[in-house]
Amino acid sequence: MKHYCTLTRVVPLTLLRRERMLPTRGKILVGMDDRVDAVDIIGRYERPGRLIRLDAGAALRLGHRDVADFLKKRVGESVQRGEVIALKPRLGKLFPRVLQAPVSGRLVAMSDSQILLESDVEETEVRAHLSGRIVSVMPERGAVVETAAALVQGVWGFGEMSHGVLRAVVDSPEDVLSEDKVDVSCLGAIVIGGADATAEGLVQVSKMQARGLILGGLSATLLDHVATLPFPVVVMEGFGRCPMNPFAFEILKSHIGHEAAVDPGYADPWRPRRPEVIIPVPVASAPVDSAPDVLLTEGCKVRVVRGERRGVAGVVMSLPEHPTRYDVGVLLPSVEIQADSGDRVMVPVSNVEIVG
Repeated sequence: MKHYCTLTRVVPLTLLRRERMLPTRGKILVGMDDRVDAVDIIGRYERPGRLIRLDAGAALRLGHRDVADFLKKRVGESVQRGEVIALKPRLGKLFPRVLQAPVSGRLVAMSDSQILLESDVEETEVRAHLSGRIVSVMPERGAVVETAAALVQGVWGFGEMSHGVLRAVVDSPEDVLSEDKVDVSCLGAIVIGGADATAEGLVQVSKMQARGLILGGLSATLLDHVATLPFPVVVMEGFGRCPMNPFAFEILKSHIGHEAAVDPGYADPWRPRRPEVIIPVPVASAPVDSAPDVLLTEGCKVRVVRGERRGVAGVVMSLPEHPTRYDVGVLLPSVEIQADSGDRVMVPVSNVEIVG
């Protein structure tokens, strides 16, 4: 009987191509066969201004009075960040109440005590985040970077793409990233953690101005905290305390001190992208990245992603022809795994994922 599984890419060396696209039309600054570094700019585009509602009535405590009597700027006029839009005198000329522009822009409308401000158009850059070669250019839209690299995919990510030098703060994938493990070596680095993190550990990583964080697991109680972090976070295994699979951990540890890109991915239903860590490797040649077979066979590297054996990783030793009966009384197609710990375990095929 043939069994097919989901696949997580964990590859020590492959030839990757990754798009760097502008969200809207702009100017592309690279050409075919150009060599780029992680910090190089692929293109620039203009981000439309945001509409910001200002409650002048509340800021100036006007009550039922008309805000127009206190305006220093009129609809259609430009304002600079911090410039006074409206002012209400108080105690003569001392201590007036003021409403300042939170951003530079233009007043576009006013109604009752509400003012609508449109921020200026912002020029924004898209960087390569990878060292490599430009192999395709799409005028006004983006480019494709090709690089030989190690690739490690995760299951969940948050934040914006970033790059930096890899630093490990744990010795084992079972360790928890705590405050005392984070030191000055993490300054501006991509930090490799373990099975989970503490809130204090996340705060300390943020204080070190880290460029990214890689964890095996993450407690769901920390999700709100992660949403405030100024760097991307990639989780390799899932939520809760989950040791990072040894295949991924060994690849990451072997590249300590090397520059890597952290892409938290996104859950677009039409073009989903897995969270991943890409580590460019300076070699003359590498095997071209291609989607491997997801057919489960003897010798496959696998990990258990659910059930009581969750977190176990190893190699497929056999695929029994007949279903296996489990303690709960069900018969399920199963796979026998030689775990890294040396034990042999029988696991339902539905709980297994191929790593490769």
